[in-house]
Amino acid sequence: MNKENNSEKEQVTAFLQLCLKHWYYFVISVIICVSVAFIYIKVKEPVWKITAKVSLTDDDSFVKSGALSQSRSLMSIFGGGGGSQNIEDEAKKMASHGYIKKMIKNLDLNTVYVQSEYWGIGKTQLYDRSPVIVASDPALADTLSALLEFIIDVKKDDAAAVKLKMHKKTIGKYKISAFPAELETPVGRFTLSKSVYYDEYKKPFKIKVLVTNYDYMAQLYMKEVEIDFEKKSSAFINLSVNHKKPAFAKQILNEVIHVYNSRWSEDKSILSEKTNAFIDERMKNAVSDLSAVDDNIRSFKDKNKLTDIEADVTYYFEINAELQARLTDAETQLKLIDIIFDFVNDRNNKSSLIPFSTTTLDPSIAEVINKYNEVVLAKYDLQSNSPGMTTIIQSMDKQIEAQRENLQQSLANIKRGMQIALSELRNKEKEVDSKINNIPSVERQYRDLKREQEIQQTIYLFLVEKREETMLRAVSLLPKLKVIDEPYTVNTPVSPDPKKVALVVLFFGGLLPMGAVYSLPVIRNYLRSRRK
Repeated sequence: MNKENNSEKEQVTAFLQLCLKHWYYFVISVIICVSVAFIYIKVKEPVWKITAKVSLTDDDSFVKSGALSQSRSLMSIFGGGGGSQNIEDEAKKMASHGYIKKMIKNLDLNTVYVQSEYWGIGKTQLYDRSPVIVASDPALADTLSALLEFIIDVKKDDAAAVKLKMHKKTIGKYKISAFPAELETPVGRFTLSKSVYYDEYKKPFKIKVLVTNYDYMAQLYMKEVEIDFEKKSSAFINLSVNHKKPAFAKQILNEVIHVYNSRWSEDKSILSEKTNAFIDERMKNAVSDLSAVDDNIRSFKDKNKLTDIEADVTYYFEINAELQARLTDAETQLKLIDIIFDFVNDRNNKSSLIPFSTTTLDPSIAEVINKYNEVVLAKYDLQSNSPGMTTIIQSMDKQIEAQRENLQQSLANIKRGMQIALSELRNKEKEVDSKINNIPSVERQYRDLKREQEIQQTIYLFLVEKREETMLRAVSLLPKLKVIDEPYTVNTPVSPDPKKVALVVLFFGGLLPMGAVYSLPVIRNYLRSRRK
């Protein structure tokens, strides 16, 4: 065992002595590697990190203040504003396929422009500074199943020869005498036109244009664009992308923010439209009911020749004022439940977003409504982004119907509970009334009419304020995403990294001469044996 260890030490010692003998190999290798690394750093186009910071805002602050906040005790039964925001869900939504695909469409990123130079050896991606623009019907990009390759060879006289390839096979050749020009190809019609940068390019030149579908490019950019939140208790979201062209990367991040705000505004408009339509319908009924009560009171006063009945009623019924207030509140609450119940039972609202929640009545109702609205919104998104997925949409319709039936049952249970509570209050009222035997029946009838008037007035004022609140919500006082830091370029490039390049230089600068020192004697012995 000791002999083997001594033999290995002798071999290592001999190899190290051989390396020292050929020290100039290492010097030459390091010089060559450093030179190559220096040229690589100078020639290699740097990749920069472009980052931005946004925060989720709540533009309901104006709605929750001022006169509209005076009846929040009643309006808290209805949903549609405020509420906590899940920063993680919003960040994932921004980075989702549907939102990134919309960004791709808006910026036409499914079309890639590449300039060929030095007989096709050098290739430069032009991004948004191409001299020639290739455009088509946006619907065509959704149906493309393969990558299209346009090779555009522009001559000195502005004429051009165009070759179209698919699956690396030429499927069309075209001659263009002037721009703009339309090409009828086997896959559809394309328009070739000059851009604002056309005159900056020295003719002749050749560019390659790659056209693919939106879904493919969306999947690529989902990996490139990083969207993350700082922490769950914060409202800040960070966006970043690594790119060779900082100006172009800033466009991408700005468009991601714009797409999110646009989609949020669209969803908000849908909810506001449905809410306004329902409130307008209920206000017609409320106005009719209030007018009928006013007419009954007027007729009652005329019939019984009453003048200052309010003072008399206040005097006689001061004892049970608290009970009457409770009755008014209970009946009002029951009518509000009826409004929600009517909206859910209306078949015209079968697949509509429910603009109400019942968090103050029963937390389970809020959960059912939120789940119902999430499924409906998911269906809207699916219909907008993937209208051909009929089977999934039908499945979601069944899920929506099940959620709706569950909500109907829950509302019915709450309504029965409130009716029982109201019945108990009325029984207590009868007990009190039996003790007040000196109150004339006329005044008692008047009290009932006034209580009905107060209920109808409360309902009417509530609907008016709810309509005003909905109209304010429909106007975006602030975008959902507020830009804290506009897209900017980090000073230090991501690539090439000098530290990594130095490690590679050290590795190969030492490995190559060691390999030469080790292999040259072996090769020399092999050649000698062949000569013998």
